Amino acid sequence: MFYLFRKEINMHAVKIRKYLIGVVVFSFCLCYAKISSAETDRFGDGFNTAFTLGSGYRSDNLDWNIAGDISGNNPNVLSELNWEDLGIFQVKLDNVTIFRGIYFRGAVAYGWIITGDVQDSDYLGDNRTLEFSRSNNNADDGNTFDATVGIGYQFSFGSNFLSLAPMVGYSRHEQNLTLTGGNQTIPPAGPFAGLNSTYEAEWTGPWVGADLVFQMPYEKKYFEKFSFRVSFEYHWADYNAEADWNLRTDFTHPKSFEHDADGSGWIVSADWNIFFTSQLGFKMSVNYQSWDTDPGNDRTFFSDGTAAETRLNDVNWDSFAIMLGIVYRL
Repeated sequence: MFYLFRKEINMHAVKIRKYLIGVVVFSFCLCYAKISSAETDRFGDGFNTAFTLGSGYRSDNLDWNIAGDISGNNPNVLSELNWEDLGIFQVKLDNVTIFRGIYFRGAVAYGWIITGDVQDSDYLGDNRTLEFSRSNNNADDGNTFDATVGIGYQFSFGSNFLSLAPMVGYSRHEQNLTLTGGNQTIPPAGPFAGLNSTYEAEWTGPWVGADLVFQMPYEKKYFEKFSFRVSFEYHWADYNAEADWNLRTDFTHPKSFEHDADGSGWIVSADWNIFFTSQLGFKMSVNYQSWDTDPGNDRTFFSDGTAAETRLNDVNWDSFAIMLGIVYRL
């Protein structure tokens, strides 16, 4: 168990380091600019940067289905996978930096999937009719990885009580999903041994959005500063996935089939920040996101060296997270 845990961390160590190095280098550059500049007001046009380290609970759902042929027929839904109620423990590091109106936001997050179910269904008739095979399996393993960066310009109103920062950015989101604990329900054959299949999905691309921030007046009797931020992002994504269906001897391994499609999604989040001192604070955040794809391609690779292609009808992913964290402001 420890070996598998260490292997999952190592898989993403390089990616996490790259994003962290970028955030840290950017922040140190701004720190140098702060030292050399007379404008150092934390809430004015000078320098303001804050790091948050948090953890919390996240719940995901993901499903995809393919047709019987490339035209989307024979039948229009041949096979469908549906991961539901994936319970994820997530840790996240994020940074918001403002320097002379330039607004930067970046974050990396890693999650361990601890609960969940997945259903695998196959059909002979159109519109999910004549279901001839179904298995209901466990999905309480795997991991998630998310990284995003964005930059824009912050416009302030009412003595900095309200600010708006239109932004552009780039993000990557991964779901590394599993199927274990096999249980055949149609036909009702019951549990079967050896299931350990994987499906690894990636959503990568640019986004546009905006952050709306409310800064509340000082109340030094209880806390130094209170702020509330609402963020919205619209994403364009290249969707890619690879699967290893370990019990299918007619498929190749470790790559049994792959998916690719164009996708899009949106993310809305809200953060509450309370600073008890000039540097240390507490954050609570909630986040909801919804993604889907256009029709794409499913390519299956067979053990005899041949391959076949059919239509990937769509992929759908939604996620909700609630996080608590400690904020440190330079």
